[in-house]
Amino acid sequence: MTKKQRYFVAAMVILALLSVIIFTVEVTGEGKPAIDRWANQFVADIEGSSVETVFRWVTELGSSITLYTIAIIFGLILWLHYKDLVAGIMLVLGVAAGYSANFAIKHVVDRERPRILESVDGTGLSFPSGHAMVSLITYGLLIYFLIGKINNTKTAIWMIAAGVVLILFIGFSRYILRVHYLTDVVAGFSFGIIVLVIWLSFYHWLKKRKQSSPS
Repeated sequence: MTKKQRYFVAAMVILALLSVIIFTVEVTGEGKPAIDRWANQFVADIEGSSVETVFRWVTELGSSITLYTIAIIFGLILWLHYKDLVAGIMLVLGVAAGYSANFAIKHVVDRERPRILESVDGTGLSFPSGHAMVSLITYGLLIYFLIGKINNTKTAIWMIAAGVVLILFIGFSRYILRVHYLTDVVAGFSFGIIVLVIWLSFYHWLKKRKQSSPS
């Protein structure tokens, strides 16, 4: 990783930490955060429209079944085709780690959803959004591992751009479907960035340990 890349990652983590602290304090305080009071009025008008229908499909790309399936398939590809067993295992376990962290945070904060909607997995507690958080971790890990194997700058840029758009769409689908507040989604992205960076740091530590160990 270059010096500029390290600075960029550090800046992202700092911004994510600030976002996590600010929104966690706001949602655990008295009353609803101002951003949620404003934002909920906008999505209330979308209910029943074609926009809601589209995002019902989009949100499925961040469901636990989809994310685990993608992780297992590409985990096998990383192991069998690219001969990187550590990456394959870390991808699958990254999904599990993301859901475990999300579950723990939700039960600490204990925030109710704006509405329950079982048809789009809108049940349980609300903060932070699991779809936003774990999608960022899963697709982030997948893209990171794949661009490291492909070694093609143009392809890497397209993959990163497509991944960012997909993650944003999945996260904000939860807000548009009104099963999460906007602060839940933003906090989900922020927690996801923190877990992703920690998980990738662990991956590189394991790789270095494996390479330095006698064969």
